[in-house]
Amino acid sequence: MELHFHNDEYVTPPGSLSELLSHPHHGSYKTIEISIFNDHRYAFFFWNKWTQKLIGSDSINYPPSLVTLDWHQDLVYPTDEQKAWLKELDLNNNRDVALYSWANLGSQNDTHIMAAAYLNIIGDVYVHCRQATFESDWEDEYIEDKYGYRHTIKKFKEYKELENCLLAREEGNVYFDIDLDFFTLKNPLQMGRRDNSYTYLSNKVIKGMLNHDTPLMQWIFKRLQGITIATEPEHTGGLLKSNELLNLINEIWFNPSLFTSRPGQWDKETQWRHLRK
Repeated sequence: MELHFHNDEYVTPPGSLSELLSHPHHGSYKTIEISIFNDHRYAFFFWNKWTQKLIGSDSINYPPSLVTLDWHQDLVYPTDEQKAWLKELDLNNNRDVALYSWANLGSQNDTHIMAAAYLNIIGDVYVHCRQATFESDWEDEYIEDKYGYRHTIKKFKEYKELENCLLAREEGNVYFDIDLDFFTLKNPLQMGRRDNSYTYLSNKVIKGMLNHDTPLMQWIFKRLQGITIATEPEHTGGLLKSNELLNLINEIWFNPSLFTSRPGQWDKETQWRHLRK
């Protein structure tokens, strides 16, 4: 059966939500989008959508780098077969990219970063994560994209290491990506056990990481071109815990909540908390 869409331009991956916001650094002079979804691989769709729009409008002339917080590294390289599929993908067709994200990217949600780098949708990659078996797993990696450009992938055990690295760099544009399972410490599912013993970063620590006035967030917000958040409740201790973590980010950044709409009362709609002061 052939599928028909009323308007391909507005097709997005299943269950995803997006909101257009004022920019956290430039205010109302610029807008960015924040997109939230369950499966982390759907970030590929939004990074591509934003990059095509930014480059097509001459807002930038190279793809933004990626800063991501994730329990996993999510750095599986595309196979030769997958590279062939990616080369055939029409990056200006939202329907095709949405369907590809859903059906062709790995269901383990670990192929989206390298697929995006291979297509030059994103630039260099900075991953703050917990997953590593060997010390060598923390070494820099590289991928050559379809155009012959080299992308560097740097991995960090500690938040301060990520901060020190980025503050010394002059990246012009970035996407900020969060998988909510990053905020778990002891995560039995990730460790291969099937019990319910989860532990988490404290709310105080999370606020200390994401508050707009920290040096790292100031650096990111100045260069920000979009935010993606994967909720993945099956990796965070359940739906309620995933929602709690998402709500904490919502409270740190926004007042009122994301997706608050008050037609005719624009001052009561979603806004960055620090811009209301």
